[in-house]
Amino acid sequence: MNKWIKILSWFFLIPIGLILLVSILLYIPPIQDFAVRKAAEYATEATGMKIGIKKIRLDFPLNFTIDGVEILSDAAGTDTILAMKHLGISIKPLPLLKQEVLVKSVDLQSAKVNTGNLIDGLEVKGMVGRFYLVADRVKLGEQKAVVNNARLEDSAITLLMGEPAEEDTTASEPVNWNIGLEYVGLENVSFALQMPSDTLRIASFIKKAALNGGEIDLGNSIYKVGKFTVNGSTAQYDASFEAPAEGLDFSHIALSDIEIDWRNLIYAGKNMDADLRTFSFSERSGLRVDSVVGLMHSDNHQIHIPDLKIRTAHSKMDLTATVPWKSLDKKPEGNMQAVFTSSFGKEDLLIAGGNLSTPFVHAFPTQPLEMKGEVEGNMDMLYLNSFDAEWDDILSLQTRGIMQNAADEKMRNGEVDAVMTSHNLDFLKILLSPKDRQMFNIPRNMELRANARVANGTYEGELSFIEGRGVVSVDARYTPETESYSMNARIDSLEPIHFMPQDSLMWLTAEFNAEGKGTDIFKPSTSIRAEGKIKDIVYGKRSVSDVNIDASLKENFAQVDLVSRFPLAEMDITLNATLKKNDISAMLIADMQHIDLHKLHLTDAPLFTSFQIFAEASTDTYKKYDADFTLGNWEIETPKQTVRPKSLVLKAHSDKDTTTLAFHAGDLGITLSGGKDIIGLADQFSKVMDNANMQMERDSVIKLYALRPLLPDMKLEIEAKRDNPVFNYLQMYYVEFDELGFVARTSPKDGLSLNGGVFRIARDTFEIDTVRFDVRQDTVGIFYNAQVVKHRHRKQLPFKIDINGQLQTTFADALLRFADGRDSTGVLLGARIGKDEKGGVNLHLFPEEPVIAFRKFKLNPDNYISYHNEKNVEADFELRGENNAALRVYSVMPDSGMTELHAELNQIDLDVISKAFPTYVPPLQGLLNADMQYVPSDSSFMVVSGMSVDSLHYDKGRVGDLLMNLVYLPMGKDEHQVDMHMFRDGNEIVSATASYNATPEDDEKDDINGNLLVSALPLEMLNAFIPDGMAKLSGLLNGELNIAGHTDEPDISGFMQMDTAKMYIAAANSSLTFDNKKINIKDYKINFNKYSILSAGKNPFVIDGNINFENPSSMVADLKLTADNMQLLNAKRTKNSMVYGKIMVDMNSTVKGPLESLVMRGNLNLLGGSNFTYVLTDSPLTVQDRLSGLVTFTSFAEDSLNRGRVKPAELKLGGLDMLMTVHIDQAVQINVDLTPDQSSHINLEGGGDLSFQYTPMEDMLLNGRYTLSGGTVKYSLPVIPLKEFKVHDGSYVQWTGDIMDPTLNLTATERIRTSVAMADNSSRMVNFDVGISLTERLENLGLKFILDAPEDASVQEQLARMGDEERSKQAVSMLVTGMYLAGASTAKGGMNMGSALNSFLQSEINNIIGSQSAIDINLGMESYDNNGDGTKRTDYSFRFAKRFYNDRISVILGGRISTGEDINRGQAQPFIDNVSVEYRLDRTGTRYVKLFHNKDYESLLEGELTETGAGIVLRKKMQFLRELFDFRKKKKVVTEEEEKEKEKEVKSEEGEG
Repeated sequence: MNKWIKILSWFFLIPIGLILLVSILLYIPPIQDFAVRKAAEYATEATGMKIGIKKIRLDFPLNFTIDGVEILSDAAGTDTILAMKHLGISIKPLPLLKQEVLVKSVDLQSAKVNTGNLIDGLEVKGMVGRFYLVADRVKLGEQKAVVNNARLEDSAITLLMGEPAEEDTTASEPVNWNIGLEYVGLENVSFALQMPSDTLRIASFIKKAALNGGEIDLGNSIYKVGKFTVNGSTAQYDASFEAPAEGLDFSHIALSDIEIDWRNLIYAGKNMDADLRTFSFSERSGLRVDSVVGLMHSDNHQIHIPDLKIRTAHSKMDLTATVPWKSLDKKPEGNMQAVFTSSFGKEDLLIAGGNLSTPFVHAFPTQPLEMKGEVEGNMDMLYLNSFDAEWDDILSLQTRGIMQNAADEKMRNGEVDAVMTSHNLDFLKILLSPKDRQMFNIPRNMELRANARVANGTYEGELSFIEGRGVVSVDARYTPETESYSMNARIDSLEPIHFMPQDSLMWLTAEFNAEGKGTDIFKPSTSIRAEGKIKDIVYGKRSVSDVNIDASLKENFAQVDLVSRFPLAEMDITLNATLKKNDISAMLIADMQHIDLHKLHLTDAPLFTSFQIFAEASTDTYKKYDADFTLGNWEIETPKQTVRPKSLVLKAHSDKDTTTLAFHAGDLGITLSGGKDIIGLADQFSKVMDNANMQMERDSVIKLYALRPLLPDMKLEIEAKRDNPVFNYLQMYYVEFDELGFVARTSPKDGLSLNGGVFRIARDTFEIDTVRFDVRQDTVGIFYNAQVVKHRHRKQLPFKIDINGQLQTTFADALLRFADGRDSTGVLLGARIGKDEKGGVNLHLFPEEPVIAFRKFKLNPDNYISYHNEKNVEADFELRGENNAALRVYSVMPDSGMTELHAELNQIDLDVISKAFPTYVPPLQGLLNADMQYVPSDSSFMVVSGMSVDSLHYDKGRVGDLLMNLVYLPMGKDEHQVDMHMFRDGNEIVSATASYNATPEDDEKDDINGNLLVSALPLEMLNAFIPDGMAKLSGLLNGELNIAGHTDEPDISGFMQMDTAKMYIAAANSSLTFDNKKINIKDYKINFNKYSILSAGKNPFVIDGNINFENPSSMVADLKLTADNMQLLNAKRTKNSMVYGKIMVDMNSTVKGPLESLVMRGNLNLLGGSNFTYVLTDSPLTVQDRLSGLVTFTSFAEDSLNRGRVKPAELKLGGLDMLMTVHIDQAVQINVDLTPDQSSHINLEGGGDLSFQYTPMEDMLLNGRYTLSGGTVKYSLPVIPLKEFKVHDGSYVQWTGDIMDPTLNLTATERIRTSVAMADNSSRMVNFDVGISLTERLENLGLKFILDAPEDASVQEQLARMGDEERSKQAVSMLVTGMYLAGASTAKGGMNMGSALNSFLQSEINNIIGSQSAIDINLGMESYDNNGDGTKRTDYSFRFAKRFYNDRISVILGGRISTGEDINRGQAQPFIDNVSVEYRLDRTGTRYVKLFHNKDYESLLEGELTETGAGIVLRKKMQFLRELFDFRKKKKVVTEEEEKEKEKEVKSEEGEG
């Protein structure tokens, strides 16, 4: 028995002993290390990961620690999955026997995790600084636990959630654990949740958070928290990758300074409680919520919120609500009730508005926006008793509604009504530009009414806008189940002028209706029908009612037709399209008959256009695109001109391999071709830009070789000549060119290349022959060169400019060479810019001997200017030339402080620069010196500069010795000050001081304070800039200008004052004296306050009123100009006089409106006693000494600049609208001196009333009659001796609009006493009145020579028997010869008057021209029987010829003036009607090329014949006709004298050419 007992004892004790032995061995460290090593090797082999554990220890009884755990994704150790420094777990062993776990502590320190793809659909990454846990009871059997203390510190965890590869369908066992939480704490913990497949991102940082007294009952879904607090934490929510918008952006919420105190939180199904005692935060937009407090209680019956309050510094919101649970059921019981009230302050409303301008912020209403809402009912019948808003004096809103069966989508019925009324919304106009604020208006008492309904699954709505008599209404219906919809929109009696008071759109009535079914336009079942019509438009005084639009979509075919007869936009448009999912094609035809872009507010200046468009396009919506666009019959009209550009044609094609685009307009051609589809090309360019931006952000440089592989295969070509829209557009600015070409290529293989040029580009008279450029890229960088070539043109000197350089990864450089027509170097200078070793920008100039203004300079070889930031600029640069001329820039390191930068400019002779470039640099003289010091400091920098010019002259006129200095001083962090002083001849004439205070807050305005003082500025210094002989100024100018206040609306005040100021006008030998009184400036107005300007007398010209410059871009005048018996002129004649005598005037006028569109109204009276003379310095009637200049030659190429365009008027008055009444007193005497010695003159006396008008379109109109009471005209012509004619009383000049085409009725005669032959061959002296009579308009002048013998009845009877033509001949002969050539022989017809007169005239002319051997002049007179009925016609003809270039070119001009009955049937007579040009082809004068245009009167049958043509003329002496065709050269012996004469002739031709 004992034996068996021993056996059984050993049987039981051996296993126990083995267990005890193993347990004891596990507490031995070497055994533990061995076990850890084997376990790690096994785990590594089993998982494929590399697992390492530094140490594991198990201490008695159950204290477990593990250190240095590292798990890598593979044996190579690519990624770390887990790294943990220390984990300690301490558990009491005895409770384990009762299925209880008593955790004394869990201590985790310094752990990092990155799960990567280990968990399907979830990636966890981050680090844990420390996690500590104490749980004294964990009852495994009862699934209960108590956490006494849990803390997480210094940790950051990020969860990346994606879609799992497979959905987990495994059923999970229910979890019924009950966990008690005595304390849970978080400190310095950040948490982030991101969904890579979505744009949602959530992040938070918890500085400190604590939870006390919590319970989690997972089995019963009960959650309790006794107290939850958060301090100094942040949270962020982003719903998109776009940058946050200014203001409150609900897609990007960022909270900071979060403070939370939440008590007694319970969630157990319908049983809920919450006591929110503190909740405050700040939002990124600037919104600050000071507190959110309130209670919430819910039981099985209802939810009750007795009072929830939200407060900010400027706003408040309150909510009270009671919601029975059964009121939310489908068959509800009881009623819910909720009341919401709020008041939003200005500051919070502006935050919600985002980035608003400072003026708008200041104009925004200060009164709060009050809102209130009340809801009651249940899901069977829900009432919106009110939702009202009241913004005092701004707007008001009232809303009411009802909803039945709210939970049933099919049976839901309801209606909502809303009425909004506006009051004063003018503050919204601040959002517009200052110019647009004047154009638009926001009426008051506008009303918006809305009604929305839902019934049986159909949604309907009505919207009405009411303003005055106008109503805009919209009715709409939509049924989701059938996808059917309809809309009716009506505009009835709307008055747009209430919104745009400066426009002329007075009235609008229109209607638009649409209905359809289906929303997918690519489905054949989708159909849409729409039509619109403008029934009545009143624009100005015109009523239009013919604007229609029709649109339809049926079975994938869409059509739109628009017809408009609106005067601002007359058009016909048709669009047809086929819409299929992979096949879309469309065709557009548009006839835009008249578009007024200015009145449509699309342009600032008047501009009209009309054109036609034809376009076709198609695509498969994937890779293939085709387009064909033509714009033709294009016309652009401005007040000055009408331009008709060429048709524009655009053709484009794109598929998966090719993109081609061709654009043509006249001779302008643009072609683009690429090796990919259009989307692929765009993507490649986007990659190039992204790569360049990335390099700049990362390295601050762009590696060009890195961009080269990304370039697409593409080619762009542009060609144009003189017949295209670009040329036409440039001509509007007086710029033109002959030809331009441009080619650009990109490819990964060859990189970038550009080349092109513009040939003969000109502006007005300035002309450049060639502009060329070439750019190419190789493996290291980009190289470029450009050239500008100008040949001699008029007085402009020729030159050539060459620019060469390169662009590398680390630097760029350029070398400029300017050379004159002799290829002498005028400028040679280069610059290289790159990064220096310290990361700054370095500038270096080369070569060492540059050339400036054709003079050599010396440059220090190691020169540099280096910029790192505004406080670190270094330089060592010195440029020296002749006569101590120098430019030096250098840095100085003082004993304390930062590096200073100094610049000096010494002894620069302005005369040398002017003479080096005389055509392009103003004529200046003087020595220029300047210096500058740049002194940085810790917070800012200071600049001190000075400049002087010794003996400055402009165009040989002295300006003076000028000196100017300027100082910039930083006065504080955001305050700046500038001081400037200017001296002339040692006297200070201008000084200025200004300070600027930049306010960092966005809602504050910057401040400015400045003063400009002008002290005794001599006006004579301005004379150098006034053209010679025009005027001379004298006297002094004083003034002061002060500016203070905010930069957007500063207060400006000051004055201007003349001191003994005069303006002497040499042409009138008269001076204007300016008043010494001040012209004050205040309240944005220049106030003239009856400012006087005196001329010769004591009565002044007075300017009263002001000019408002509140809007500097559009200053407004309100002036009155008056003069009472003012002696405008009282001067004697001098050698420089253009007008002299005495002029007395009265004037009374007003000038109002913007300066660019002034309106002038008034009257001007030229008073009796006025007797003045105008000196005609270049009279067309005094031609004796100017016949050689009658014909001059010029370049036709220069004239082409003005071809086809309107030249500007010499006097540009812009948009001036002038209407002046001019009264000329009958006693006014107006004289004109036709010759310097006054031997020829015109003296007129008379008066009248005229009306002068100048329109904004620059038209000058004159109406009225100037009637002469007397006067004389004394002049001489080359063939007529000096005569004095008396102007008959009653002669007049009358204007009826065109100032250049008045109607004349003038008669002037001279008394001549001459001998008259009688029938008995005796003679007697008779007094004749001979002269001329001018009638009809100036453009169709009627000229008649008159002859009377008022004192001799028989001679007068003889003259009366003559026809008009015969009497005119006698008058002309008497004017020329002083003789009466008719006599008794007239009746016998024995004398040829035409031959006699022509012979006499030719003889007189030959005497006049004297030695002018190259000039031929012939005058003649011929008479015709015009129609065979006795009516006469007389042609007074002339022929002028001149030879040039050794008689090689001959120009012949001929013309005539005809008199008689029915001449040209009232048409204007051309003065010159015969022109021919002959060019001699050889020296012998036998071969000519001739161009001619002749118009002659041949006979009764043939009438006037016109011949135009070109030909070759052969002149040859011959005895036989056959010699005409013998072109063999005959040998001729040239004598020595002939050879010398020939050499002189060749040299003469070369000199003239």
